[in-house]
Amino acid sequence: MKADRSALRASVRALVGFSIFPPDIMPVSKQQMELGRQGHLARQGASRAKAEETLRWEGTAQGLPVQISGRMDLYSADEKPPVIEEIKLSPAPPPVSPMQEHLMQAACYGFMLTQRDSIPAVCLRVSYVTRFGGVTASFSETWEAERLRDAFFSLLLPWAGWQAKLISWKEARDASLKDLPFPYPEYRPGQREMAAQVYTAIARRRRLFAVMPTGTGKSAAAIYPALKALGQGLNEQVFCLTARGTQRVSAQKEADRMRGDRLRLHSLVLNAKEKLCPMEEMRCHPEHCERARGHFLRQQTAAEEALMAENWDTAFITETASRHLLCPFEFSLALCEIADLVICDYNYALDPQVRLSRIFDIPRGTTLLIDEAHNLPDRARDMLSGTIQAERLLTMRREAGRTHGRSGKLYKAYTSLIRTLASEGSSGEGGRLPDAAAELLSELAGTYSPGGAGLARDLIAFLSAWNRAFEQGDDYTILHDPDPRRGGVRVLCLNPAPHLKEATKRMAGCVYYSATLSPLDAMRGLLGGEREDACLSLPSPFPEEHLLSLQFPLNTRYHSRAASLLPAAEAILALYHSRTGKYIAYFPSFAYLRSMEPVLRELDPDLPLIVQKPGMDEASRILFLDAFVQGESRLLGLCVLGGVFAEGVDLPGEALIGAMIVGVGLPQVNPERERIRERLQEALGDGFGHAYRFPGMQKVLQAAGRLIRSERDRGVLLLMDDRYAQEAYSRLLPSHLKLKRVYSKEEITSLARAFWERN
Repeated sequence: MKADRSALRASVRALVGFSIFPPDIMPVSKQQMELGRQGHLARQGASRAKAEETLRWEGTAQGLPVQISGRMDLYSADEKPPVIEEIKLSPAPPPVSPMQEHLMQAACYGFMLTQRDSIPAVCLRVSYVTRFGGVTASFSETWEAERLRDAFFSLLLPWAGWQAKLISWKEARDASLKDLPFPYPEYRPGQREMAAQVYTAIARRRRLFAVMPTGTGKSAAAIYPALKALGQGLNEQVFCLTARGTQRVSAQKEADRMRGDRLRLHSLVLNAKEKLCPMEEMRCHPEHCERARGHFLRQQTAAEEALMAENWDTAFITETASRHLLCPFEFSLALCEIADLVICDYNYALDPQVRLSRIFDIPRGTTLLIDEAHNLPDRARDMLSGTIQAERLLTMRREAGRTHGRSGKLYKAYTSLIRTLASEGSSGEGGRLPDAAAELLSELAGTYSPGGAGLARDLIAFLSAWNRAFEQGDDYTILHDPDPRRGGVRVLCLNPAPHLKEATKRMAGCVYYSATLSPLDAMRGLLGGEREDACLSLPSPFPEEHLLSLQFPLNTRYHSRAASLLPAAEAILALYHSRTGKYIAYFPSFAYLRSMEPVLRELDPDLPLIVQKPGMDEASRILFLDAFVQGESRLLGLCVLGGVFAEGVDLPGEALIGAMIVGVGLPQVNPERERIRERLQEALGDGFGHAYRFPGMQKVLQAAGRLIRSERDRGVLLLMDDRYAQEAYSRLLPSHLKLKRVYSKEEITSLARAFWERN
C-alpha cells in the first residue's frame, strides 16, 4: 500500500520541540523518565478529570496540508472555562513559574479544543508532581481563543517552513529514483531474483529471510529495490543495519555508486558516540563540554546546511559539527530523522536501551535491511541481557572513596549493592537487588566519578533485563555467582525471537540476509519470523570447478584437541606447500591457535607466519590484511573462527588461494549456552542445533567464504573434522561445496597440485 503523503503529520510535543527547547545537551536519565511516567499515572489516577483525551487539528500552513495531534494529560470539561492540565515530573527545588515548552504544549491543546468545541477561552494548567502524583507546584492561566491561535501558529509556521524544504528535497530525490538503473551493467546470477523479493517484502510489509552466497552482490540487491520503493512511496526511510564497520563501508559504496547515476540521496553513516566524541574525556554536560553548552541553539543552522550536501559520512559529520561547535553524535541523531538511507549498527534499531526512539517509537514507514543476519541472535541476546560484576563495583567504590569520601552517599550506595549482590543475587522479584542497583544509579546521576557513565548504562541495561525476566518468564534466566570479589549476577536472554518479532512487526518490510543464514526455516523462527514471511536461498554464482573442497576426517573434539595438533599441522602444511601463495588456517579458539603455532614452527622453521592476536586495534588489523593484499607471495595466517578476519574481509584473487578450517566451530559448552539449548529446545525444537551446531557451521561457512570472492578467483578449501561426514552437519553445507574426503597429507598435496594444474 502506498504511503499517504497528502498531509504533514506531527505530534504536539514534536511541534513545540522544534521551536522551544532547552539549549544545552544534558544527561538523559531513564530513571527520571520512569519516575515521570509513574507521576503521570498517579496524578491522573487521583483526579476526576478525563485522562489522555485525543485532539487533532487539520489545516494548512505554508501552503501545505497539515495534521497535528496529541493527547491531553487531563481535561476538565465541566469547569468554567474548561481546564487542560499538562503534567510534568517536578525538579528539585520546584519551579517558580511554568517552563515555556510545557505551557506551550498546553496552549496547542487549548487552540485545538477551541476549534473543536467552539469555545471562547481555556484555562491552561501546568502541574509539577512527584513520582507518587503529589503536586509540588501548579500554574494556571486563562487564554482567549485568539491568543491560543497566535501561539499555535507561531509554532506551526516555522515547523511547516522546514517541512517544505524537506518536501522539496524528496521531490527531487523521487524524480532521480524514477529512472535510476541498477548500479551495475548487468545483474549477477541471483541478484534480480533477490531484488524482486526485497521489493515485494516492502510492498507487502512482510519479512524476508535470504541466503545470498559470497559474490552474489548482497548490498546492491537489497539497497537498490529498497530505494526504488522509497521513490514510489512504499516506505519513508531505509535503515541498513550491520554488525561490523566493514559492512557499513560496503553499503556506503553502493550508495555512492548509485549517486554516480545521478541519484539524489541523503545517506547517513551513524557511528557510536565514543567514536565521534572529540573530547579527551567524554562528559556530556554543559559544565564540562563547550559543544554541549548551547548545542541546540546552533543545530538547526547546521541541519539546513546539511540539506545542501548528500553524503553524510563520518568525515562530513565531524567537519560540520566542528564548524558549528556541535556534539557530532547528537548532530548525527538529528540528521537520522531526515536521512533517506541510514547505515548503522543493529543496536540503533533493535536494542531497547539505545534504539532511536525518535524513529522507531512511532510507525513511519521504515524499512530494515539487516546484513549478515546470522550474527543477530547472539547480538540480540546481548542487547536483552544485563550483568552486574562485583569486581567492577569494588574498583569503582575505591575510586568513589578517594574522590568523594567513604562517608558519602555514592560510596554507601556502592557498598549496599555489593553486599546485596553477594547475599541475594539470585532472589526472586521481591528481592533487594533491583532497589540497590536503582539507588546506585540515582547517586551516579548526581555525582561525577570516572567511569560512572559507563556503569550507569550497564545498570540501566541490568534493571531493564531484570524487569523483562519477570514479565516474560521462560525466555530469561538469572545466573548468580555469590563470590564477594569475583562473582556477580547476569540476567540472560535465552530466546530473542519474541523481542525481534515485536521490534520488526510494524516495519515497512524487514529483510534479513547473509551468505550463511542456514538452515533457513530454523533461522526464520529464531529471528522472530512467521510462516507468512518469505524465505529465499540462492546458489553460488561461481562455477563449482573454481573451488576444490577437501575433508580430512580428524577428531577435533575438546578432549582430543592435543592429539589432533600434529595431524592438523601436517595437513595444513601439505596444502600450503602444494602451491606458492597466501593461505589462512582458522581454529576454533585462541587457545587452540596458540597450541598450534609452535607445532607448525617446529615442522617448518622457515614458515612465514602471521598470527591473529586477541583484541587487535584497527591499525593492527589493517597491517594484518595488508600483508595479504600487498605483501610477499608466500604467507600463512593463523586466525580464529568467528573473528575479525573470518567475516567481512575481502581477499580476492591471489590475496588468498587456500583456507584450512579446523573443527566445526561449535561454541564452548558452559552453563549459559546450556540454558540457551534447553530453552530453544522447548520453544523451537532442536535445541542443540540452535545453540551449537547452527552458529558453529555459520562461522565455518563465513571463513570459507573469504576464499572465492569473484568469478576470477580460484582456491582450495580444507575442512578438518570427521563430523563433516555426518548428515546433521553436511546438510548445512551449501550445494557448491562438493567435499572430497582425503586421508593423508600426501593425498592433500596431490589433489591440490592437480587442481592448480587444471586452473
